[in-house]
Amino acid sequence: MMKPGILKSPDTSLGERFQVLFVISSPDIAVLSQKYLELSDLLSVTISHNGQEALAFVQKRSYDVILSDYDLDDMDAITLHINLERIGQKKPFLLFSIPDRDRDILIDYAQDPQKHVDSEHDVNIIFNEQIQKIVQSVELFRARNRLELYARHLEELVEKRTKQLQIAERFAIIGELATMIGHDMRNPLQVITNMQYLLEMKISKMHPDEASVLVKHGIPEIFNRIRTEVLYLNKIVSDLQDYARDIHPEVSIVNPVLVMDEILKNISIPDNIQVIKRIESDFLISGDPFLLTRVLENLINNAIQAMEKGGILTLKISRAKENVCIMISDTGVGIPPESLSKIFEPLYTTKPKGTGLGLAVTKRLVEAHGGTITLVNTSSEGTTFEVTLPAS
Repeated sequence: MMKPGILKSPDTSLGERFQVLFVISSPDIAVLSQKYLELSDLLSVTISHNGQEALAFVQKRSYDVILSDYDLDDMDAITLHINLERIGQKKPFLLFSIPDRDRDILIDYAQDPQKHVDSEHDVNIIFNEQIQKIVQSVELFRARNRLELYARHLEELVEKRTKQLQIAERFAIIGELATMIGHDMRNPLQVITNMQYLLEMKISKMHPDEASVLVKHGIPEIFNRIRTEVLYLNKIVSDLQDYARDIHPEVSIVNPVLVMDEILKNISIPDNIQVIKRIESDFLISGDPFLLTRVLENLINNAIQAMEKGGILTLKISRAKENVCIMISDTGVGIPPESLSKIFEPLYTTKPKGTGLGLAVTKRLVEAHGGTITLVNTSSEGTTFEVTLPAS
């Protein structure tokens, strides 16, 4: 007699068998059920004879579905289901619900198959129905899980895009403010710079006795402090404007060695910092000399600030195929591990005094030239940044 056919599940097309825990107290039906449920090659069945044993099983291994007879030796199926949920078991739970007539057929056939051979067709039908219920419940459960994961992914995506939009709007406002602030601050900063220059000129023309009085009261040091703070304010304005505006380099042929030498001549390097230059040769690059000066000046100043107790500043220029590589190394305190992923983010800084725009602006300026900036390494023994720019 031909057995009723069983539809194959998409989830089992690659030979997967769904793991079934069948909880039933009748030994005869248990053995028969395991045999016929596994004939389909869709299921692998484990038998549990009572509720407590089933609870122990699910805590030791995972099942795709739990099939339970209603009346068990120690509890009913509803109590078992409640206990399963209490221990976090969320897999499909099905009742082995068949009419009394079918149950009698299974019991008779299990006890004496030869005597009740005419019942084999009915037995096949009973178990085929159970197989279809099991397969469909697992497929539905998995489909719901996939939908939940997809919905959660969409929610996270929306949240991420919303944050990105908020950040973009925030920086658009910063850009507008930077333009206005930069325009309004440039004029008074220039006036302060000019006034300071005129005062220094007047001091230089004073009679030495008069000038010595100013020196005695520390006036030249005050002027130096004013110059330093004006330069710092000017850098803040420049960083704001450079981060906010579109960057269009005015390209010419630039010698990075000369740019570096000019920077070292104009910045203040503490006496306890030694500068080592390793220049393989004079390489030329195509770039905007003003913007490239900003890039190297930012990195050199950062390196100096990282060496409050002194150290070695190493500047290296070399050729790598079609690029010129500029490496700035210090022997300072290094960058904290928690900050490594954020150092190029705007407004992020670990310094007590700083806007957090220095490296973000530097990265924009380098990329505007078709180059890259990389944190090569950092530790408690120092930090190295590498700027790669296309050779001319």
